[in-house]
Parts: sequence; C-alpha cells; structure tokens
Amino acid sequence: GPLALTDSSRTIRTLWSLNVSGGSHRLRLGVLLLTVTAALLFIGASSALQRPGRTIVRGGPIRAVALNHSSLAFLVARTKTDCEHVELWDTGTQGTWRFGKPGPCTNLGSTGNGISGVGVSGNRLLWIRYAGGNIRDWQLMTATTTKRTPKLLRTVSQDVDLSSPFVIGDSTRGDGIPYAAGNEVVLLGNNGGAIFKSAQPAKVVAVTSGRGPGGAVVAALLETGQVVLLKSDGSTAATVVYQPGAVKAIALAPVGLIVQLLGGVQIRHGSASATVNLPSGAVMSDYAEGRILYTRRNEVHALRIVGGKDTLLLKAAPGRPVFPTLDTHGLGWARGFTVNFACGGCVTYAPRGAGR
Repeated sequence: GPLALTDSSRTIRTLWSLNVSGGSHRLRLGVLLLTVTAALLFIGASSALQRPGRTIVRGGPIRAVALNHSSLAFLVARTKTDCEHVELWDTGTQGTWRFGKPGPCTNLGSTGNGISGVGVSGNRLLWIRYAGGNIRDWQLMTATTTKRTPKLLRTVSQDVDLSSPFVIGDSTRGDGIPYAAGNEVVLLGNNGGAIFKSAQPAKVVAVTSGRGPGGAVVAALLETGQVVLLKSDGSTAATVVYQPGAVKAIALAPVGLIVQLLGGVQIRHGSASATVNLPSGAVMSDYAEGRILYTRRNEVHALRIVGGKDTLLLKAAPGRPVFPTLDTHGLGWARGFTVNFACGGCVTYAPRGAGR
C-alpha cells in the first residue's frame, strides 16, 4: 500500500555506485521502476547559496568526500609535487591527519594508479587503491588517527579493463564502514575487525549503512538487481527485487529503504512504498534529516520529502565540480582545492513557506 511519509528519520546516507576502469568513474544508470507515485510540483528552488562555517585548503583538487558526524574524510588528487592521498578532518576539534607520505608519485604503472573511493567512521578511514599495467592490483586500505600507517585488508589482481572488485559505503551511525569485495558484504568495525561478513548470490555493486526497518543496518545492491537488507549479525532482514541496472543509488533510514530509479526516489517500508519525483538529470548523492541531497548539472539541491520544498545549496564553478555529503551533524563539500563544512543548524534550507 502507499507509504505515509514523515520527517522523523535520523541520518541516512547514500552511496553512488562507482566503477573504475582505466581510472575513470562510471555511474550506474538504470530503468524506472515505480509502484506508488507521490507527485511533487517543481516550481523553483530557493536560490540562497550555503556558506561554509569552516574551510581548509589543500595543494591539489579534492575528488571525493565522506562524512560521519564530525569526521570528514577526503581524497586529494595527484599533483606534480605530491601523490594522491586521503585525509581526515575533525570538524569539531579542527585536527587533520594525512595518510600516506608526502612527495611526488613514483611507480605509476603503465596504466596509472590512484584512489577510487573513501569511507569514514569515527577516526577510521577505508579507501581503495589501484596500480599496475595490463594486470591491475586493487588494494583495500585502512588506517586511524592513532595508527596512521595504512594497513592492507584485501588485494585483488585482475585485468585492467575490469571494474573495481571493491565498493565502499557510507557510515551513518558510526558503528563501522560497510564495504563489499565481490560477492561478500563486510561491516568493518571502528576497532578494525569485521562486525559481520555476509556472502551474497551475486556481485555487490553498492553498499550503504543506516538504521533501517526490521533491524537492518546495511543495504547491499547486487548486480542482478536485488537490494538485500542485512542485520547487525549479517543475517537478511529483507530482499527487494528490481530489474538489473535499474537502481542508481541507495540509502537506508528508519523511514525505509531509499532507492533512486529513473526519474524519482522510491521509499519502501515493508510492502508500502511511495515515490518522490526528481528533476530530469538529477542524481541522489545523499539523504539525511528527511531531505534528499541531489546534484543536477552544476547545482547541489536539498529536497525535503515531506512537502517537496527544494533548496539550492551549492553551485559548481568552471573546472571545479562540487562533491557534497550530508549528515545529521552537518553538510560537507569539496570544490576545487577546498574542503568545506557547515554545521547541521547552520545549513540554510528553503523557508517554511517556500515552494516546490
């Protein structure tokens, strides 16, 4: 039946399913699958742009971000004088930690090397590193602010034309970082150990975490189209079936499983569902506090699922794309050489009477 949408959810995070081949990122697009449509009228968004409360600057462009409470992780791209690396910024204490020695890159490999994704929970980071020639070595690395030497968790060697064997998801509750290696889903605890491991019947192409219905704490999207909801012991809470390739992004929340399909975001709780429309070309990048964070062309918007009020938060500049992330604690984003943060109460959304 139809799902009544409320604004009672806490932080829910989404994951863009990123595949890396030859160093380029490809977003999985899909086909529309709708059950119930909750139509929203898109009249125009509030145009006030969000100002950062805090900003740090780095010597290379920032290419990815991940936020968990006050911990903001980011990926700094390679420059002539410094190698690609990840850093952690505690937006509360203003402390920063770099993982990887500074200096120019060596041993780039004939087909290049780099970092393709990053996740964070508390003071622990998780990232994917790759390098090689016709055979590419993929490595899953982790470190903390107290044990800064990167530790190798897993490694896979495969043909350079194949996509990454690993995917990393967002941490919502701070209980750990979800990731997948082939068919296996793992929730990595803040202590560095696996909270659970769960084998799936097909390759996992996206994962995310949150506090979902039925005790679910992790959602995993399989290449066959199913989205599997997993409990804290790794057992299955529920499985939702979609057509292969239909799902573009996923999130997990008390309100339900959040799934972006072509043209809209579906919210499922048990057998009930509702769909929130997005503008053409929009891509959901995050979800928190009852708002869908999405990007469209060079803009970042926050759309409230109850009432459909839309806020234009950020705009990209020429050659400087915006990488946003949303959490109950606040809004983080990277643009160019800067990493920015605005606290949860400091984010300016559309006023109560503003429309969409």
